[in-house]
Amino acid sequence: MKNVHLVCSPELIMLLSRSLEHEGYVISGKHSTLHSFISGFSSKEVDPSSIVIMEGGAGLGTPVKAADIISFMTLIRKYLKHTRLIVQLDPALQTDIEFIRTLVNMNIHDLQFTTEFQGDDLLNWIKEKKTTRDYYHILGKKKGLFSSFKGSSSRVAFDAAVEEAPSAPPRPVESLTRPQPVAAGSRTVADAANRRPSVAPRSSAGSTPSRPGPPARKETPSLTEAETLESLEQSIPVEEKSTPAVSARILGSNVPLVIGVCGVGGEEDVGAAAFLLAAGLAELGWKPLVCGDDRPEISSLEQIVFKGEKEDSVSTMFEYEGVTFYRRGYSWDISELLASEFTHIILWVDIHRERKGTSGLELWWNSQIPILVGNGAMWKYELLKEKLNTLNPYERKRCRLLLENGHQEVLQMLKKDFAEIQTTLMPAHQDPLYPDKAAVEWVMKLLTVQKKLFRKQTLLWGIVGTVLFVTLLLIGIGFSFVPESR
Repeated sequence: MKNVHLVCSPELIMLLSRSLEHEGYVISGKHSTLHSFISGFSSKEVDPSSIVIMEGGAGLGTPVKAADIISFMTLIRKYLKHTRLIVQLDPALQTDIEFIRTLVNMNIHDLQFTTEFQGDDLLNWIKEKKTTRDYYHILGKKKGLFSSFKGSSSRVAFDAAVEEAPSAPPRPVESLTRPQPVAAGSRTVADAANRRPSVAPRSSAGSTPSRPGPPARKETPSLTEAETLESLEQSIPVEEKSTPAVSARILGSNVPLVIGVCGVGGEEDVGAAAFLLAAGLAELGWKPLVCGDDRPEISSLEQIVFKGEKEDSVSTMFEYEGVTFYRRGYSWDISELLASEFTHIILWVDIHRERKGTSGLELWWNSQIPILVGNGAMWKYELLKEKLNTLNPYERKRCRLLLENGHQEVLQMLKKDFAEIQTTLMPAHQDPLYPDKAAVEWVMKLLTVQKKLFRKQTLLWGIVGTVLFVTLLLIGIGFSFVPESR
């Protein structure tokens, strides 16, 4: 028997409760606003095993802003990590692609864009569970985006026959790839995990690391449930009794911008691009996080940071030169990272290999800025061109292509053959973790970011300097009024 928790107006609660109970569902809880729903976490009024059906703007003013909904959903997902959330939204938000992408990245798939619905509609929402595939027509369809790189041509043809209409033969060019699904009768547990959010417990990534000494910064142990609830309660704004409207964002900062970085053929130095982007953002005063699957380059940095110390089995992250890295031996979950305090999350993924949980291709394609890294050498141009031809114009328009070892001639040829794709040459660098001024300006232009006006450290020194100056000024004024001794 399924438990359902309702978060909507009192009138809707009365109507929906009657319909659901008539069908055998148990109403485990009721809240009329999103504020009271989040407050219910600490009082155990919310059962994580229940299906939560909510109005996206419950208790908010009209019109409801997408940013406000994202803020609330970030807080809700931070505590209810694996609970199924069915969210009813204004149809006007159906055209906001980045809004939908952010919710899908939080593993919130059951989005219903309608303002008029009845009990039967509600039952259909519960029975018909949505997945990322239901948003291919909005976010861009990933199936067919890449053909098989290491698999045989017969497997490509067979996979195409399983999930798509067998209208076109497999592409002759084996290029940008992803792990292909197998027949329904032989699906593995890993394949199932790629389609649905994993229910395995994961370590918390939202706690703030503490710095034992430069340049390392260790993360404190995972927050207890009580600490997590206390943190959530502090993030909830005080609800105005006179009006249900919320004029400001709940969180102190925006949801992190997710940047996906992968190689065109699987042989490019993607790590250099990821590190260069992260170091450039850190130099500009932002707070980036780099996440990669089993990357030896990150392990090398770990050895530098933790040199001379015992093996740390608690910290899941470490900091090096202003950039935070997720440690190699720990798994990360994008929906949890979206609730963190980082400004940018760089996903260093490999779409050419299988991975546990969400596939690398899905993570990369659903990022706000998907970046491809290709070899810009002239003698490899035809191969690069063939691989880019496996993308349709919409997919090429959304991606950004970085060329390592690139030349202006190759760049001009690409702009002629693929006018819709944003292509740029990676700047020359001795070490991507120590970018020069030109490289930092390149990152600013690529990601359309500006230098933060005030960093915390700069602001702190400014305050200390101001206090010291005022103190000395007052002391000087005091001495000027002291009468001379005779």
